[in-house]
Amino acid sequence: MLIRTATLAGLDELALRIQKLKGGAHGLVIGVHETPASLESQFRAQLEWASQHFTITSLEGFAQLWAQPSVSQASKPLVLFTFDDGRESNYAVAARLLESFGGRGVFFVVPAFAECAPGESLSFYRNRINPDSKPGDEKWEDWKPMNPSQIEELAARGHAIGNHTLTHQRLVGPAPAELEREIGDSARKLAAWTKKPVDAFAWTFGWDAVDANAWKVIQRYHRFCFSPCAGAIDSRLDSPALLWRREIEVKYSPAEYRFLYSGLVDPWWSTRRRRLRQMLRVSQDANVG
Repeated sequence: MLIRTATLAGLDELALRIQKLKGGAHGLVIGVHETPASLESQFRAQLEWASQHFTITSLEGFAQLWAQPSVSQASKPLVLFTFDDGRESNYAVAARLLESFGGRGVFFVVPAFAECAPGESLSFYRNRINPDSKPGDEKWEDWKPMNPSQIEELAARGHAIGNHTLTHQRLVGPAPAELEREIGDSARKLAAWTKKPVDAFAWTFGWDAVDANAWKVIQRYHRFCFSPCAGAIDSRLDSPALLWRREIEVKYSPAEYRFLYSGLVDPWWSTRRRRLRQMLRVSQDANVG
């Protein structure tokens, strides 16, 4: 009802125009999970629409929000697409589509998932990636992982490979040794596969599934930390150490994704963003470092 009302009143289009006027210092990060071949045309349509309102970029391009804050205010806001868990459909479908629009994605990989034998991946998916999955859901969910060779190829094609913990672990309360394993060992494994630094990290599950101790370890290994907490990014206020992501899946209808891109839902997340900053003691010093 909310989406229908906003669409009929033109509020989503108005909000998008306001975002465009803000221009250079602002950006948006989109979080996606499965991108199956059955929804390829739907995802292409979403990217075509998004390219009219935003500049589809890469992690390197997105970092220019802080490196060059004087970017022309007439330019469209940047949008960065990220994909969680290291699903095979992200390699087969999403990467190629993004490239056709001149962009590159950030693929947050779970190394233990990528190393699963063919007969083990579904069990790992149900137990670690999506514990809410039920028998039969595998008919439509993407539970097959990319393998290390595919991950290396994506990095060679200019996409960023990000760390999503070693085993898709929640990061509230782990002992220091476990944090080092889940974050540090995972980063080292991904760097060995890609022959590149692993600059980006995204924690798993909900917006509050991380604590200050985990975040400090994340900062030792990564320049960028992405949260599952919706919001637009203003480089004058936000730090690369804590970035917001709007979850917009490829299965969403045009009315749904236009509403979410518009940012009309962001005020509902404002308290969570404030609590995260306080919990992690993130300053608003926006230097990439």
